[in-house]
Amino acid sequence: MAYLCNSDILSLIFIDAFQNATSSLLTLRSVNRAWFYVAGSTPRLWTKLVLNRKSDFTNLEYAQFYLQRSGALPIDIHIALPGDVDVDEIGGVTALLRDQTSRFRSFELHVRIHEELEAFISSIGEGRPAPLLENLVLKVQRCTESRSIRSFLSLPAAFIPSPRLAHIELPGCPMPAAFPPCPHLSTLTSLTIDAMPFESGVGLRDIVEILDSSPALQHFVFKATDDFSYDTIGSLDYPHAISLPDLLTADVTAPGSGADLLRAINAPQLTDVRLDGFRADNFEGRWEGSLTEPVSATVRRLSVRSPNLRRLALEHTVFHSPLEDYALIFNSAGFTHLQELLLIGTDINDEALLTASGGPSSLKRATLRDCERVSGAGLLGFVRGRDSDFSLVLQDCINVTKRDIIALSATVEVDFQ
Repeated sequence: MAYLCNSDILSLIFIDAFQNATSSLLTLRSVNRAWFYVAGSTPRLWTKLVLNRKSDFTNLEYAQFYLQRSGALPIDIHIALPGDVDVDEIGGVTALLRDQTSRFRSFELHVRIHEELEAFISSIGEGRPAPLLENLVLKVQRCTESRSIRSFLSLPAAFIPSPRLAHIELPGCPMPAAFPPCPHLSTLTSLTIDAMPFESGVGLRDIVEILDSSPALQHFVFKATDDFSYDTIGSLDYPHAISLPDLLTADVTAPGSGADLLRAINAPQLTDVRLDGFRADNFEGRWEGSLTEPVSATVRRLSVRSPNLRRLALEHTVFHSPLEDYALIFNSAGFTHLQELLLIGTDINDEALLTASGGPSSLKRATLRDCERVSGAGLLGFVRGRDSDFSLVLQDCINVTKRDIIALSATVEVDFQ
């Protein structure tokens, strides 16, 4: 039987009651009886517990009701600590949930500062097994002001064992202690480091240790928006290579520690990469050599270590040597199996397009969005000689006219937005 969420079930109840009742009073009675029957006999209605109001922490009846009604089924817990609830008011909720960790299927926690995160995780999960836990998402709103906090102390001892844990999302700082290795990491297939601002730099070595301890990792997301290569200035090579033989996708900020990490990863099965250079505080002159060189070096490293790459997205990036770098991307000598390329707000221009045209390429689809340096002339030269199944998507490229689109459409499939 297909799983029905609350709204679907309630809709069926009301429809059935309305169609089978002969008066409004009978309809209301039918709905009431149906509601009590369905609510009392359908434990899966109560398997998602959301605690995000002050009353949820001062009065435990709401949480207790859900936990009782859900029976012995796996449960999904979502906690968002309200602004009017202090950390010393969470004891009732944490004690209640501590006895339920063996039923946790997912656990998501949103707090204001790191100290609150430690309080929740240690109170609920320390020494407690979570055999069904698959997803663990931990979010912190702002950096802690204390410089004495250097590691995420409570996580390594929480929710142990958790043999099904596949996805973790962690605050960027501080990281769990590297030694001893966090036992959760060996089963991970997906890891996200969130976009919390880094006031004192990224703990790149700590993240490397986490990646080293996650041999089954398939998906990696790194959202930190730092602009510096803290550990790779000069050589642009992290001294340690991280072997991730199963990694399939990587979504990282670049330049910065995201690009540094990606260059350090040896992932021969990698098929999908996104380099995100967008910064809200972007300014003219930001892209000096110390920022463009890491982006170029990252793409060159990918061409060597990840020959199976099929999709590459570059967003708001600037290359150190754009003619050579774009030629490497467009030519099959650099990326033998690349089929889809997304260029969003990058430094691509007509010269780079024309330089990259004419050579052998596996590329089947190219998307250009907000690329103000390209025109119809460059695009016409770029698509000339492409296979008939090649498609071009253009969006908000201000120097491409409707007449250009007509000319391009005579050669390849064009989607103009």
